[in-house]
Amino acid sequence: MNWFIYIALFGSFSAILMSAIAIARLARWQRSVHDLDWEALAALIGDVGAVKKSITRLNGRLNGMDNGAQKFDWEQQVAEHYAAKQNEPRRIGG
Repeated sequence: MNWFIYIALFGSFSAILMSAIAIARLARWQRSVHDLDWEALAALIGDVGAVKKSITRLNGRLNGMDNGAQKFDWEQQVAEHYAAKQNEPRRIGG
């Protein structure tokens, strides 16, 4: 029965410690956003949108570079077209 008391005591101390850490983190966050007004918040939102757009553009370029199988080869298509025309039977006469 003694071990139950020690486990409960350890649990209560750890709960107090975790709540103190949470309170300290919340106080630090409140100090960091204390001087933040609506204009600064709007500027931050705009900056995040610009960064998202540039990341999306960059990912599109990188994905386009990786897909070598989808590249269109004009010379290959022209060669296949003329080879197919040469193998077709020709009509003679009118």
